[in-house]
Formats: sequence, C-alpha cells, structure tokens
Amino acid sequence: MKKFIVTLAALFALPTIIAAQSPQYTAQAGVTFFVAQPATATAVSGAVRLPTFSGSGVLTVVETGVTGSPSGCTVKLAYQSNGGGAATAAVSTTSFTPSTGVQTFVIAPTVPAGDNYIATYACSSTYPTAGALTASFSPLPSNTIANTAGSGDPCQNPSVAKASASVAIASASTVQIVALSSGKKTYVCDANLTAVGTSPSILFLSGTGTACGTADQTFTGTMIPSATVGSLHLGYGGTLMTTNASDELCITAGGTASVQGVVTYVQQ
Repeated sequence: MKKFIVTLAALFALPTIIAAQSPQYTAQAGVTFFVAQPATATAVSGAVRLPTFSGSGVLTVVETGVTGSPSGCTVKLAYQSNGGGAATAAVSTTSFTPSTGVQTFVIAPTVPAGDNYIATYACSSTYPTAGALTASFSPLPSNTIANTAGSGDPCQNPSVAKASASVAIASASTVQIVALSSGKKTYVCDANLTAVGTSPSILFLSGTGTACGTADQTFTGTMIPSATVGSLHLGYGGTLMTTNASDELCITAGGTASVQGVVTYVQQ
C-alpha cells in the first residue's frame, strides 16, 4: 500500500514539474487597443494591462477600406497605473498615414515600463473619409530592451540599432573611421578587416583633432595579419572598445598597406 501511494504521488507531481519548465511562461502575449475602430474620428482605448509591464515592443495597425487623403495621424500611448487615476502624458507618439494594409512600428517609450497602456488615435489635419483600423501591441521584456547610456552593454542589447562605418585606407596613415559626436561615446561592437601589402599592420585608437591628432587612448597593440593578404576579425558579441565622450575613432595602418573592411558600433 505504501508503495502504491508513493507511485500515485509521483504521477500526480509529474505534470506540475513539466508545466513549470514549459516555454509558455516566457512567451510574450500581445494586447489589443482597437478592433475595427472607425478611422474617421478620434478614438481613445480603455486601459489595457501590459502582461510584462514593458512599454517597449511592436505596434501593429491593420487598416481596411480607407479612403480620402488623411494626414497628421498618430497613435499616442500613455501609461495608467493599476490603481487607476489619470493617464500620464504620452510616452510614445507614432506618426503614420492610414491606408488599407498592415503597418508595424517599433515602440521605445521615454519611460520603458508601466502597468497599463491607453492608446489615442487622432489626425491633426485630415481624417480618412471612410475606413476602419485595428491596433495591437506586442511587448518585449523590459530587461531586454531597456537602453540607458552608460548602463549596460549597448552592443549586447538587441533593441539598440547598430551603425556601421566603412574602412578604406590606401596607404600607411592614421584615418578617422567614426566621427565624434559631442558628449557621446563610441562603443565598437565588431570589426572585419583585410590588409594587402608588405608587412601591413593595424592599430585602433581614439582622440580629437584631425585623424585623432591628439590621441586620448590606444586600444590595441600593432596587429599584423598573418599573410600577404590577411584578414582580421574582432568581435564576440559585446563591446570591444569604448572611446571617451566627444572622441573620434581612428585606425592607423602601417607598412605598405591597403586596409579595407567595416566596423560596427553604437554611439550614445
């Protein structure tokens, strides 16, 4: 009898263990603001609970039967706390032109997290003469998309758009690769370079002035590709090097060299 009871207990416990590990606990459910709402006039949704408390994600607007020449149309999103009360000022304003079809927009609000969203659709100039729209929102976890300059690694954050700069150095010289932006740092995420010539070498540095004439930092030693036509790849998914604020990024090519390639970076 004792063995039978233990066996039953194990059987009944098994589904609980499986459920706790199920992928459904990490799925991000979407929410809906409007369903077939007339596009011909202003509309304000009720407060819609954000399942992850993240206001960052993707806004999808589906429009049907739209006619006329609408202009100045927006969807504004504001937070409201679970306790109710007045909504905040808009934390995200998406401008769009209603037309029959599907439009998607990345939402990165000024305040990344909240309890509920209230959506307001309006056209400041001209509304469509006919048509309807359905608007929904798919949130992303706040800890994935939040991006605060100086906090965390922007190269590892999938929500941060990366920029690229071409490298085309024809002779031994120091060349600016990424121009400075006042008050901002440059985070280098990845570099793919090739070097052709006699004893070519590559060195990364940053500074101010023409072509980093006043050097603040030297990031690497003199790197020498392994062959006459050599390649160099730097990158592991995170930030490789970070300039000081208001510094440009440069590369010094040595030897009789032609250095070509691309550098991927974030500037903030």
